[in-house]
Amino acid sequence: MLALIDAFGAQNAVVVGHDWGAAAVYSAAGQDPSKISKLVVLSIPHPRGIFGDSSILWEAPHFLYYQLPWSERLLWSNDFAHIKRIYKTWAPSYDPPDDVIEDVKTTFRVPGATASTLGYYWAARKADPAQQEAAAAKSIVMPALVISGTEDAPMRGPWFEKARPAFTGPYTFVTLPGVGHFPQLEAPEKTADAIVTFLGPPQP
Repeated sequence: MLALIDAFGAQNAVVVGHDWGAAAVYSAAGQDPSKISKLVVLSIPHPRGIFGDSSILWEAPHFLYYQLPWSERLLWSNDFAHIKRIYKTWAPSYDPPDDVIEDVKTTFRVPGATASTLGYYWAARKADPAQQEAAAAKSIVMPALVISGTEDAPMRGPWFEKARPAFTGPYTFVTLPGVGHFPQLEAPEKTADAIVTFLGPPQP
């Protein structure tokens, strides 16, 4: 993330991340705050809200069953039926259009794609606890917006509240009623409005 900002020749940037992308932007903001002017995160609390709390596995058991030897088969069996189950579980009120599902299936049919996707979870199991603790200890000093849906199944616990002290700069938390884990898909206009309001008018 930080290298990408450099590659564009920018001094800093607004960064937006959802789910694993949220982990990326939290990490970038903690490593070099000077490069991140404003931070927008969707659906995932700061690591400080999660670190050391195994109760999250009750709400997000996929972190466990994706470790099983047949996890790849789980993804691609029955024409990737697991994908629709994930959407239904994590966003009960959202019925993804057929073209969205087909796009995901097309991606997963690329050789190696399922392993690459599950690699995030496999790597998480091997993560160094000391590095995780260090990441959780880093504060977010720039203005930050966190967006969460009320029907987000994996994130129904207290982790956003527990993460609140990690934000030492201006902080905005927006809850979207009736929205699950994918606010950018389920409520794109409300999500965009929240982001635009947070960013404010363009700077001259």
